Amino acid sequence: MLASTLWVAGCLDAVAQVQGVELDTPEPMPPFSLSNQDGQTFSQEDLLGNWTIVMFGFNTCPDVCPFTLGNLEHAISETAMRVRPDNVPKVVFVSVDPDRDADYVHEYALYFHPEFMGVTGARDQIDTLIEATDSYYRLMPPDNTGFYDVQHSSAVSVIDPDGNLRAKLQPPFNAGLTAEFLARLQISYRRESM
Repeated sequence: MLASTLWVAGCLDAVAQVQGVELDTPEPMPPFSLSNQDGQTFSQEDLLGNWTIVMFGFNTCPDVCPFTLGNLEHAISETAMRVRPDNVPKVVFVSVDPDRDADYVHEYALYFHPEFMGVTGARDQIDTLIEATDSYYRLMPPDNTGFYDVQHSSAVSVIDPDGNLRAKLQPPFNAGLTAEFLARLQISYRRESM
């Protein structure tokens, strides 16, 4: 599914990079419906008309989630300087751990940026979006105290205004280079739409 264009812009610093993979053929997102504790919904219809970045994780993630959401906050700020305001991607954090996160998922996302959205939902709805974005998660067996960990993919999905998965970004990524990748992706999309 992921192939053709692999753009890796590197610097001497290993963190200063962006690994963006553009799909050969954009993949349409299937119907799904998620929400947050405030009753705000996120569904296939919300993908239409704007660029969206979807990230999977869980609120108590000790490293990947906060690191990636922090990266995304910087990348979105940089992207806002390169594209029209209506083309700045929305960022949606999808918790794959609704049992623990349903009451705080949106609040968690807002901690990283006032316009980030956090959602979760029924397992079948999460799984639909996981499969459509070629992502992964696994709830680990609980220990004797009942605590369990969650494994999940770290890549984020870039969805175009037609509701198609268009690219994946693999952290860590440099904010400026990621913004440039997203801007080029939008130019490519506009050319295809002509």
